[in-house]
Amino acid sequence: MDFFYGIRSGNSSRSAFALHEAGVDYRGHALHVPLGESRTPDYLALNPMGKVPSLIDGDVELWESNAINWYIAEKHPEAGLLPTSVDGRARVQRWLFFQAAHVSPACMSVCCSTNARFQGFWGVVGDAQTEEKGRRELARYLPVLEAALAHRDWLEGDFSLADIAFAPHLWFLVEGGFDLSATRAVQYWLTRLVSRPAWQKTAAMILKD
Repeated sequence: MDFFYGIRSGNSSRSAFALHEAGVDYRGHALHVPLGESRTPDYLALNPMGKVPSLIDGDVELWESNAINWYIAEKHPEAGLLPTSVDGRARVQRWLFFQAAHVSPACMSVCCSTNARFQGFWGVVGDAQTEEKGRRELARYLPVLEAALAHRDWLEGDFSLADIAFAPHLWFLVEGGFDLSATRAVQYWLTRLVSRPAWQKTAAMILKD
């Protein structure tokens, strides 16, 4: 299995987190996206979007982090990253859509203005209007997570892909100084997530300076 990931990439971190949780043996290929390493002809043949991450497993070629994670979970059911019931799997997928369509974009709107390491690596400079829009959106989205976590450690009871999905961009958000104290359950959930050995391996591999 070959895993192509970007340094300081939240989406790459999401899939690395799943790979490490599942205990998968893989060959890692680090790409420096700002230097154009994801725009080479060979890589574009694998991922026409020129983005990270991507995965090759025999004849299987995948891009989009949540699709990669779903494949990992299906191929390694012993890792317990997906519920066994149809309704449980549908609920996990709901959280993946919520993360990708709503929470992560809002996080990035804020991070581009507040996270100095993110700004320096990616060469981005946020603006006050975009940041404020992101904060307004998070004020809607974080309470949804807070309610789900009010009486449980993980979004669907047991640790799953649903929890993995949110870790990277919430981590970037907090690294940039965002205060999660208004949503204590979310704050403690993120602490549990980043304390997991699989996340620690991911952070050392992808999020280091």
